[in-house]
Amino acid sequence: MEREVTVNEALAKGKGQLVYLPMFVTFTFIVASIVLSVYEIVSTWIILIGFFSGFLFGWLTWSYFVNRWKVWAFENVRNVRELKRKAIEQKLIWNSDSWFEKTEFKSLEQKTKLKSLEKKFLEKDVYEDDINIPKETLIYYSKTTLVFLLIISVGMISLGIYFLLDNDYFMSILVVVGLYLGYDQTKKLRDSDPQITINAKGIKLKNKKMVSWDKIYDDRVFTQNSGKSSTNYLAFNNEMINIGELTVKFEELEKLLQVYRVRFENNN
Repeated sequence: MEREVTVNEALAKGKGQLVYLPMFVTFTFIVASIVLSVYEIVSTWIILIGFFSGFLFGWLTWSYFVNRWKVWAFENVRNVRELKRKAIEQKLIWNSDSWFEKTEFKSLEQKTKLKSLEKKFLEKDVYEDDINIPKETLIYYSKTTLVFLLIISVGMISLGIYFLLDNDYFMSILVVVGLYLGYDQTKKLRDSDPQITINAKGIKLKNKKMVSWDKIYDDRVFTQNSGKSSTNYLAFNNEMINIGELTVKFEELEKLLQVYRVRFENNN
């Protein structure tokens, strides 16, 4: 086995092979067809063929490389359960029961290798303590983020008033939206209490009791995509907290969850 690879290193390589490369192939076909049409080398119908061929060969590129990446990643990464979960969340691979998985090119050698690697998923992911992380972490609303959003809401109100004075009553709805967002951000700016408290005992949300680590399940940080926008969440048990406006970054919160759980297990 090669040097042990971290989850993030494996995901970075996966993005190159399973996202960026297929995108490059797709757009190469599309751009080439447009160029051929613009210079009248071929009739305009080539653009339709270019789009179809681009997406087809982009998908075939993903199908060819996906199991090459799986074999390499699952063999060289220790925490394969975390890796697989994140790879699915980041749309690098699909769930095992997904129809899309059936479109993967998988040689007999790859099937055999992946089958032998299944035993690694029976092992618990291993994490270590980090002395740089304090005994307790308090996570607040980010004043910088809230002020930025407040400025945007003021801009929406101003733009809405402009349209209102121009008798464009439909676009004046921006005033209502801006006022609501401005009120929401102002209320959060005045909130000086920690929204999340994490330590070796467990996780505590504002106005709720501390939940002990032995009562916490499915704790994770993930990104939920909606169209072109995405939102980061902390999830555990039946809770799902938007962390986009908080004083913590995605990777930092992941590390906190891992370290404090390790400390709990070491103390119990």
